[in-house]
Amino acid sequence: MKEKIIQLIASSNSTQEALYLYRMFKGVLPNCKFVFAAKHGVAPGLSINREFSAGAVVRSLFHTPKVLLLDEQTIEEMDSGKAIFPIDYSISLDTQALSYLEPYIGGNTSKLPKDFEEVFRFIAADNVYVDPLPYTLENMKNLSNPEKAQKIFKKMKFYEILRDIDTEVLAARGEVHSKATEGEIEKRAQESMARMYMNLDDDDFMDSLSSRHRFMYCQLLKMTVINLRNELGTPFLKTRCFLDFCDQSLGSMGAREIVVAKEYFTKGQKFRFFGKIQKNKKDILEILDGMAWDLWHLRQLEQNMTITLDSRARYFFPSLLTFDKRFIEVMDLYPLKSLAYIDGSSEPMPFYDGNLISFLADGELKQEKEIENRYYSISAKESRGTRRAACQKNIEQIIESLEKELRQIVPSIEPLE
Repeated sequence: MKEKIIQLIASSNSTQEALYLYRMFKGVLPNCKFVFAAKHGVAPGLSINREFSAGAVVRSLFHTPKVLLLDEQTIEEMDSGKAIFPIDYSISLDTQALSYLEPYIGGNTSKLPKDFEEVFRFIAADNVYVDPLPYTLENMKNLSNPEKAQKIFKKMKFYEILRDIDTEVLAARGEVHSKATEGEIEKRAQESMARMYMNLDDDDFMDSLSSRHRFMYCQLLKMTVINLRNELGTPFLKTRCFLDFCDQSLGSMGAREIVVAKEYFTKGQKFRFFGKIQKNKKDILEILDGMAWDLWHLRQLEQNMTITLDSRARYFFPSLLTFDKRFIEVMDLYPLKSLAYIDGSSEPMPFYDGNLISFLADGELKQEKEIENRYYSISAKESRGTRRAACQKNIEQIIESLEKELRQIVPSIEPLE
């Protein structure tokens, strides 16, 4: 019952309707929070969509510069006059962003190009906090290799310079230097590495990280097998094949990943995210492994919204800064209408800003009914719920089978290290 009410509110046609429904049902939704994309409302710090002339962008989960926030405490304050409360936000640099910016850090070049200076001025602002979370999570497993660990430490030092850019030197000479001393930078980088090593030694943390990443990799493998094996199939038939896989083999229907699959089946390599997936490529598995991290980072943004890093803040708004046009295209595919969660649960419930079933069925009424009945009926959802845990235990076997199937299509494919 509670799940249906949450879905009803989160899928409202307007923020006014959402507010009305929330007031009606708030008594049965203790600790439930809703965040809606909105034209008017609260500004989520600097975690809003932004474009730079260098090609970099900041992307949040929502496509609007404001959000509407609904929870018991906020509504009570609104009813008493005005709701005033602190929020927190963070902007994560993805791995490619760090690589793009690295050559200009620490005065490695005499002067910044004007378009990159724009990005550095943004990062250097006192009210902007950037973190290297995507890079650190992707490279956690590499810490056990001493040579790779040295490279990671070097990246952490570059990041520490970004945390404390000397704005006066940047303005006067167009160079990127830190206000911190070399010793301070070294110390902070060592502390970051120590935290990474602690996570590496945490079996539960590493198992969770690996399993979520492998789940994304598994879905990308299936998309690739479908598209390369069925080049003449219609986008709808390919989409239905992927939906069958999600329903039967995974016991889970991840809407964000399904939208990515539909775009791939419709556009093929013109969908730039899959541009490197070609039959003459030997490193397809390595490419898919990297793409899986991209999809994982988007899911991590959703989960991060359920966490308040600052105990004083009522909401936390994460976003990503990237130069990767392929990744940007994926992020822009799935803006959220809303996101709901139970405070303290770390289980986000994101809702797509659009008609998912109509999108998957290309607006064909017959195909819409087929998808609705086959995958999104009450019985289909209940069936997945009873099978989900068993399906997740079989992910590695499913991956092994899919890799074998892909090798039949691309015999020259190299194994994933």
